[in-house]
Amino acid sequence: MAAVGEPDETNDTPAGLEDSGRQAWHEGPDEEAPAESWLGLGDDELLHRVETLESDADADAQLTEIVRSHRHFFIRQEAAKRVKDKSLLFAFEDDRHVGQILVRYLTRREDVTYLERLVARSHNVEVRAAAQVQLAQLWGRLGGPRRTSPADPNAPPAPQFSPPTPSEEEIEIIEVDEDTDGVNGSLLAWAIHFLVERTWPHLGTRTARDLLTRTHAGILPLRPALSFFKIEENAQVNVDLSLGTNLPRESVGAVAAWMMAFLDAAQRVEPEMGEVDVRRSTRLMGDALQQAGFYEACEGPERLGPRRLADPAEIG
Repeated sequence: MAAVGEPDETNDTPAGLEDSGRQAWHEGPDEEAPAESWLGLGDDELLHRVETLESDADADAQLTEIVRSHRHFFIRQEAAKRVKDKSLLFAFEDDRHVGQILVRYLTRREDVTYLERLVARSHNVEVRAAAQVQLAQLWGRLGGPRRTSPADPNAPPAPQFSPPTPSEEEIEIIEVDEDTDGVNGSLLAWAIHFLVERTWPHLGTRTARDLLTRTHAGILPLRPALSFFKIEENAQVNVDLSLGTNLPRESVGAVAAWMMAFLDAAQRVEPEMGEVDVRRSTRLMGDALQQAGFYEACEGPERLGPRRLADPAEIG
């Protein structure tokens, strides 16, 4: 990241201008700010004030004022993280920087509908992707999106997580800065689920399990990161998250190679499987998978056969 107060490629709109939904920012101090306002501090001093705030301090008013301001996005994000009443951040849900902070604190069953609405309506791809990752975590506890309930005979069993998905009070809050260290394991698990789901009515449990097991065994020696994923007797995919929420970055390519091999094998059993489109099948997670590089990996040179991925513009 650039130093606070200096432009960088993620937030380069100069003060006084708006471009593609980006909020203009300017350096502090704000000369017109009231004497009691923290916005009267320079950028470094303001960031220090926010980062050293005591955990029991009642400072939501000052913090939301910073979030609402045009100060550097990093300062605004740090302020948003420390707002105690997260409902105060709902007004900033479509802010490309603050919206990412907001969704990471939505860990309750009641938050699923709100997150799904953000995924469908947000204009910012960063916010949509963050909401999709959070949904992936919540679905782990709830058994998946409502359209694929466990009772649906045409749906494969939902992914299983080891250790089991924690309660809502214990769900890990993923920091924005940590996203580059790996890829969310729940996200990849649901990508697998949605792709297997497309084949399930044609293959059934036994054939799906056999194809998943055989292709997994074939890819594993070349892609060791695939060892985080196991196939159970009922074709359920078990994901090992014992090392944390995120898996190594190479897991993306490993899962992509596995799924492409699985779909190719499924097509040899049932020719109709050649019509399975990866982007359309995983559109509920599409923005997050795109950011993770999943689709690029699916189209890479190690593909075992041709398979079309719809252009994102074609997907409603």
